[in-house]
Amino acid sequence: MLLQVSELDAGYGQKRVIHGASLNVGEREIVAVLGHNGAGKSTLLNAIFGVIRPTRGRVVFSGLDMTGCKPSANVPAGMGYAPQGAEVFKTLSVTDNLMLGGFAIDDQARVAESVERIQQLFPALHERRHNRAGALSGGERQMLSLGMLLVAAPRLVFLDEPSGGLSPLFVDKVYDSIKAIRDTMGASVLLVEQDLNHALEVADRVYVLANGRITYESATAATGGVDELGKKLLGF
Repeated sequence: MLLQVSELDAGYGQKRVIHGASLNVGEREIVAVLGHNGAGKSTLLNAIFGVIRPTRGRVVFSGLDMTGCKPSANVPAGMGYAPQGAEVFKTLSVTDNLMLGGFAIDDQARVAESVERIQQLFPALHERRHNRAGALSGGERQMLSLGMLLVAAPRLVFLDEPSGGLSPLFVDKVYDSIKAIRDTMGASVLLVEQDLNHALEVADRVYVLANGRITYESATAATGGVDELGKKLLGF
């Protein structure tokens, strides 16, 4: 397994949000963690990626114990994280934003090659490569945020609600890009989502998170589809 999370507890101050969460992500696999607002999905990603320190449990990535390691260590190790909200540098051009995504890479020629590859993966970014990021639509900013983390060629990508606030057209485009991360770039994806339809279309396996606890795990093909998963397990 590329990522193994075991019995993870995490929270903020004295408030524990995640309770004994365990999950795995394999090589070239898309895994979705589904749940309502407030279920603890973002906190779970933050604890795995090192934005907050877990209070218990282990995070093993590519055979190495990375529990509690900060993002500054996790990015060079091969992880990439696109938080909710499509954070970009609005006053800089699209190309400059992508170049900044390669900040951890010393070889600038390699960074330039990665930027070109990402612009091929996201044609809209190539078309708007000279535009300021602040002038992009919400969907385009989401693509740019995703492209920035892909410049470093991570082996595992964390995505926090990539469909959030986007029009249906751009949600489709973003999820096409998520499939391309696996199929074209050969990376794995761990995403948290409320959009069951799109998550189940791309995910190989799913977990359900409720009140900070993993309550269900299954291969996507065995979930019974959106209706059964939504009604019986999530109450959607």
